[in-house]
Amino acid sequence: MHTPRQRVRRLVVAVLAGLVLITACGTSGEPAAQKTSAGASAALPAAEGTTKYPLTLKTPFGDTKLDKRPKRIAIVTANTLDTDALIALGGTPVFAPSTVDRNPWLDNADTAGIKTLWDAEAGTEVSAESVAAASPDLIVALAAYETFDQARFDKLSAIAPVLYAAQGELSWQELTQKLGSTLDLTATAGKAVAAAEKQVAQTRAAHPEFKGKTATHVIVYDEKYGPYYASAPGSDTALLLRQLGFALPKAAAKFTKDGTISDELVGLIDADFLLLSTSGNPGYFVDAPLVKAVPAVADGRAVINPEDKKTSTNHFAWGLNVQSVLSVPWLIEQLAEFGVQAIR
Repeated sequence: MHTPRQRVRRLVVAVLAGLVLITACGTSGEPAAQKTSAGASAALPAAEGTTKYPLTLKTPFGDTKLDKRPKRIAIVTANTLDTDALIALGGTPVFAPSTVDRNPWLDNADTAGIKTLWDAEAGTEVSAESVAAASPDLIVALAAYETFDQARFDKLSAIAPVLYAAQGELSWQELTQKLGSTLDLTATAGKAVAAAEKQVAQTRAAHPEFKGKTATHVIVYDEKYGPYYASAPGSDTALLLRQLGFALPKAAAKFTKDGTISDELVGLIDADFLLLSTSGNPGYFVDAPLVKAVPAVADGRAVINPEDKKTSTNHFAWGLNVQSVLSVPWLIEQLAEFGVQAIR
């Protein structure tokens, strides 16, 4: 049985996966490796000596054994949680999803050493053949989509040991720590998590004006896909809002099972702070009379967060779906900036 957080997160994953498909330039089907960097490094920091090998990696599909500390790590999840965690630990994968290019919290130095970026823009699984070509000694899928099944595990585990967890099964803290302990970087992982949590606490302390104010986040896609209520109770977005001191309006509970915002439900998006993250052509919604009549919009408490025109990506909306040890500090600062604009 899925928890409320998992149910809501699965809805967000599905909708934002649709955004990847809408904006993608990649082809359908199994994407192939698309970019290779000559002379790239897959180095890890020095081992801490707390993890003992061989190490058994347990999954629902079967177990694999990591005989020694890995050096060549392949990330096979199309989202970037695993990649962020490895980078936060001071490591560089030999193989990672191209979606890392969507992450403004990373700079070129963070990703320049990745030997191969596979085309994750089409929203499909990477081929086992592409993974094998990278010659990994560990395959990481700690935020795997539901399409990861027994057949996929069998193909990948024939290449290298597989470190697996389903999307939404681990918090970003747990994911970072699980990867750290597997790579004999347990203390490093703990420090990275503590630093990110400290940033969240400091940002909250800097904005006492948010305490008790209600907040709503809506993602506005092209008219074909419609607007989506992204801050239902149990979602990662709701958690981030609460961590800043905001409360959810009572109406948010109506969107726990389905985030679709019909004309009849538009009035329920009202809050002291309304954030509208837009993608494509959002005028059909943001300029609609029903939306303009929402008190938060009419009173100037709504903030529009547009997509990046150069990349056609709304980085904040994307980031909420890939909350990691590296993205959360960036997200909390961005959210605070949006909140300040609304709560004056």
